[in-house]
Amino acid sequence: MDFYIWLFPLIFIFHDMEEIVGFIPWLKKNRQFLESKYSKMIKSYDGVTTEGFSAAVFEELIVCIIICIISYLTDFYGIWFGGLLGCVLHFCIHIIESLVIGKYIPALITSIICLPIGIIILYQCAGILSYSVPMMILYGLTGVLLVALNLKLAHLFMKKM
Repeated sequence: MDFYIWLFPLIFIFHDMEEIVGFIPWLKKNRQFLESKYSKMIKSYDGVTTEGFSAAVFEELIVCIIICIISYLTDFYGIWFGGLLGCVLHFCIHIIESLVIGKYIPALITSIICLPIGIIILYQCAGILSYSVPMMILYGLTGVLLVALNLKLAHLFMKKM
């Protein structure tokens, strides 16, 4: 499991680098299009800078690394498993977002690359850990909830920067 644990922050940061580099410029370039179709979404990013976005990603990375360290030190992988599942679902959301708006979004390429890798890691680890299906669901729901709550926190943090 030691090998798999550290793939989580690697795929996370690989994916988020595409967002950090491209999201705010893309948002500015596509603002008029987005306001006409997705005004509520675009308003949630008012005043966000690349620096603020980067700080939010950094906070998420720190949480990811803390989860990995705790899993490594305690041999308890439930929250790690759920966090990775949340990350994999995050990739799916980006792919769906791009399909819905009919445009490339800065997150699409790395989501397409990281999605199968994340699925393979989850599959391999489910076999290694011998989690029952109910336990995988419980850890998955817990991890997805934690990822969603932390994403909300990161968005608040991002706006303060």
